Amino acid sequence: MQANSVGQQDMNEVVNEAEGLTPAWMSEVLRRSGALTRGSVAGVRLKSRRELFVSVVACLEITYTPDVDAAAPRHLFLKIQKAESEEAREKPPAEIVFYRRAAREMLDPPLPRCFDAAFARASGRWHLLLEDLSATHAPASQVPSFDECALAVDSLAQIHAHLWEHLGLGTDVGRFLSPAQVESLARETASNHERFAAVLGDRLATEHRKIYAKVLATFPRPWIRLTTAKGLTLTHGDAHTWNFLYPRMAGGRAILVDWQLWHAHIGPRDLAYMMTLFWDSERRAEMEEKLLRRYHQGLLARGVERYGWEQCWKDYRWSAIRNIFIPTWQWLKGMDTDVCLSRTLKALNAFEDLHCIELIES
Repeated sequence: MQANSVGQQDMNEVVNEAEGLTPAWMSEVLRRSGALTRGSVAGVRLKSRRELFVSVVACLEITYTPDVDAAAPRHLFLKIQKAESEEAREKPPAEIVFYRRAAREMLDPPLPRCFDAAFARASGRWHLLLEDLSATHAPASQVPSFDECALAVDSLAQIHAHLWEHLGLGTDVGRFLSPAQVESLARETASNHERFAAVLGDRLATEHRKIYAKVLATFPRPWIRLTTAKGLTLTHGDAHTWNFLYPRMAGGRAILVDWQLWHAHIGPRDLAYMMTLFWDSERRAEMEEKLLRRYHQGLLARGVERYGWEQCWKDYRWSAIRNIFIPTWQWLKGMDTDVCLSRTLKALNAFEDLHCIELIES
């Protein structure tokens, strides 16, 4: 069953600016998505516009002719590429693919409804037109509470259960790594770590360098699990608590946004990303196992079978092993060195707290 209606817009019809959107264009887009069944858009007002690193986001207010259906969306969120890419893309970016393909495989997922996801190969430009949830949802507090984290975990369990060992996983929905790709990933990860460690110098303690040496010696073992569909699902890839929008009223769901890094992976990977890279040992000791057990129960309640608690906990620990290399990748993408060092130290603390050395030595 189709959950998110994505407009079948011609791939070249891409919005370049948040300003100047016409009622005729918006009417056509909303009709294609099934959101406008009668009447027409009378006006499109730009409420706000904000520039991010690679995109521009804008909030739009829509008015209609009197004969419009009452359910027609009044507030929309537009996300467009900031500038043309230097080279034309062969494929749409991951977030466009997610809304055009992966999201449509889920029934009532905790995602913003997508009305249009367009991409132009010639320029590499793209846009997303989503529902604006600001009236019903808000970002997390600076230090998310247990209740906020629990809502985030519930939404992850719902998304993961929808596509757990899905028949299209690895073909229509995401791709698995081949053994050759795993080998290549391991070599690249090792090389990148050497560069990052050299920059950190003595800020990376000797005992931490020994941990990296032991893990590197096991390569490519930490990624072998990702080559087949068994126990895999669709994961967000950047599921920190600030990528969720939380309901303003009790009883609502947390909505997961910013799907640029989704891929086929083990489900607990998203939870390990949320907790081992951003939380100190004390916070994890208080909340980590409670949240992971809640997630596991959420999977079982939604029909996931043959996935026991021990396997879930083991998958979480393997994810914590891989996570010690994520700050390196973020550093290579331009993130501040001190921020990456902070995340590295949190990930290494989690590695030790979770006794991950037992996994690689077994």
